[in-house]
Amino acid sequence: MSEKQVKTKKPKKKLSKSAIVLISGLVIIAIPCLILGGILIYSAINTGTPILGERFAGDLDPAITDENLATIKANVEALEGVEAVEVMLPTGQLRVNIDTADDMSKEDMKALVETAYEKVIETLPVDTYFTSSESRRMYDLSINVYNSLDDDENLIYYELTKNAMMEKPSTQLVSEPLDPELVDALNEAQNPQSEEKSDAQNESE
Repeated sequence: MSEKQVKTKKPKKKLSKSAIVLISGLVIIAIPCLILGGILIYSAINTGTPILGERFAGDLDPAITDENLATIKANVEALEGVEAVEVMLPTGQLRVNIDTADDMSKEDMKALVETAYEKVIETLPVDTYFTSSESRRMYDLSINVYNSLDDDENLIYYELTKNAMMEKPSTQLVSEPLDPELVDALNEAQNPQSEEKSDAQNESE
C-alpha cells in the first residue's frame, strides 16, 4: 500500500479582543469623518451658486432670476470707466462688484456707484425687490466699486448698501477711515516705540 499524504489544515487565526475593539473604534471614527467630508465637498462645489429664493419659504418673492443678473451685468459693464463686473446672489443678497480703471478719480467713482445703483433698480425696482414688509423678507443690495485691490496706498473703494429694512441706500468710502484722528491715536497706542523714535529724530534735527 502506498502511503497517503495527509494534509493538515492550518488553524484559522482569531482576532484578539484588543484588535476587535481597535477596528470597531476606527469604524466609529470613520463614519462622521466621511459625513463631514461629504458636506465639505458639497459646499465647495456649490460655492457661489445663486440662491433664487427657494431657501426662505414665503420670502424673496418675486425671486431674482439668472436673466435679471445677466441684464444687470450687461448694463453696468456698459458704463464709462468700468473694466470688469461681477454679479452674484449669495444667501438673499444681490452683490455687484465693479472694477474700474486704476486712474479713475474719487469723485468719478462715487458718481459711478450711484449710477450703477440706478441701473440695478431699473431692472429690479427697489420697492419690489429690496424692501421688506411685515410679512415678507426681501433681498439686500451691495454695490462695491474699487480701482485696484492690489495697491493699498492708492486704493479707492466705495460701497453702496441697501438692506431690505433700510428706507434709502447708504454710500461709504470704505478705503478711508471715518475718524482719521482715532485711527492715528490707536496706531500710536499700539506702537509707542515708533512714536519715541520719531520724537528722538525730531530732537536730533
